[in-house]
Amino acid sequence: MKKSLVVFLTLSILTVSVVTVFAEGEASAIVIANPNVSQDSVKSADLAKLFLGKNQAWSDGQKMVPVTLESGSAHDSFLKMYLKKSASQFSTFWKQAIFTGQGIPPKSFKSEAELVDYVKKVAGAIGYISSETPHEGVKVLKVE
Repeated sequence: MKKSLVVFLTLSILTVSVVTVFAEGEASAIVIANPNVSQDSVKSADLAKLFLGKNQAWSDGQKMVPVTLESGSAHDSFLKMYLKKSASQFSTFWKQAIFTGQGIPPKSFKSEAELVDYVKKVAGAIGYISSETPHEGVKVLKVE
């Protein structure tokens, strides 16, 4: 009886650990924009075009200023969900664009707090962060 209780508790702890790792690894990303951006939503396809340098203006003509994170779970989640790319594919895409003179990658930040602060201050700025990151002073956009 004692042995089965120990096995049960051990398996329970391992299960909780595995679930926690998956939850941390799959953090969802939210899309944020400067509060002066007139739109409240953005199409998924438009996000892909924007972050791959193929779109540069909001529907009202205001210049879009995309910004990214250098790495992390929100970065990976955003790229996977909206650009259908891994972090290495995204990096390779921009290295090729730079090499061929076809574009300049979005400004990137080491921390989500720095990204939020930039988006808050720069007209037309748009970026992404994890849903848990404080984001007062920016607009959260619905992705359609």
